[in-house]
Amino acid sequence: MHEASIALSLIDVAREVLREHGAARARAVTVRVGQWSSVVPEALEAAFPACAEGTPLEGAHLSIVRVPGVGECPNHGPVELDVTRGLRCPLCDAPTPTLLQGDELELDELELT
Repeated sequence: MHEASIALSLIDVAREVLREHGAARARAVTVRVGQWSSVVPEALEAAFPACAEGTPLEGAHLSIVRVPGVGECPNHGPVELDVTRGLRCPLCDAPTPTLLQGDELELDELELT
């Protein structure tokens, strides 16, 4: 479960934001997780509370925004990909090697107290 190390990294980033803004604690954290990021959102949600213990994020609510994968089809332009089909256009089955979105893992919002 590499999501625990991801949660620790997100907490480090959030702590830096707290320091930059002179805030002591965060009430809520929003993270954007792409469908193609190799992160299991449920595992991240499970790991976050334990990882946040003893930090300024202890007790903070974690919200995860799931970002669908979008590839660039040579025939149809941007298309939403089906992870079970791989990097192929769902309309014509052409390879879509360029992923336009869906691989992100980023701290989106931090609600300070």
